Amino acid sequence: MRGVVLSLRREKILLLADTHVGYEVELRRERGINVMSQTRKLIDGVLELVDHHGVTSVAILGDVKHELPVPRESVEEVKTFLRAVARKVPLLLIPGNHDSLLQEIASGIEGVEVAPARGVLLEKYLLFHGHVKPAKEDLERAEGVIMGHTHPAVVIRDELGYAVKEPAILKIYASRTKICKALYEEPCRRRGRVKVVVLPASHPLITGVDVREIPKMAAEGRTFLKYIEWNPESVEIYLTDFTFVGTLSDITNIV
Repeated sequence: MRGVVLSLRREKILLLADTHVGYEVELRRERGINVMSQTRKLIDGVLELVDHHGVTSVAILGDVKHELPVPRESVEEVKTFLRAVARKVPLLLIPGNHDSLLQEIASGIEGVEVAPARGVLLEKYLLFHGHVKPAKEDLERAEGVIMGHTHPAVVIRDELGYAVKEPAILKIYASRTKICKALYEEPCRRRGRVKVVVLPASHPLITGVDVREIPKMAAEGRTFLKYIEWNPESVEIYLTDFTFVGTLSDITNIV
């Protein structure tokens, strides 16, 4: 599954990222590629995970919708998606960089809550999209950060040279002190390492970015990962069924 289940004391939350509802509009309008709407498939996939894991709620960590700058063609599809999930379980949305007017679109849909873009702290986990700075006090208290935004994927090649790109989940062990100094120009009160989990895109047509390219992309882009000191041996890569592929160092050294 392109997400994780977060088990808290009283809740079991399905965490997804980058559903990009309405992505097909851009494919048609900007690239001339005509594909059928994937919204029903996306809805069915989310509801199947809800039933399978018995979760009590769903949280989408940004880029719920895709169309920019102002959503026009995809508004009704976004509303359909939100209603379908919220009829099943409460739905928490944390806005991402594609989520212009998300609050207005979600307004009046029962069971949907739109959180601040800086994220929310649920017990010891900080959830956000990853395109803005989280609140310093949340980062100080969090033992884990879970985000989206980067669309990680891994290229798997067999002995004959055939290659396939698969969505991936990253687990990064990073210095909290170095992140705080880079983000806020002052250290955090709490030291030690923090675990950063990066979820893949949930949209079925989006595979993602080769994990080997992410450190360079992060350094040049607007992402929380820009403030992490990349140690390839501290970046673990998993397929969406949680099969451990290796570390970024392992992947980089494969010829």
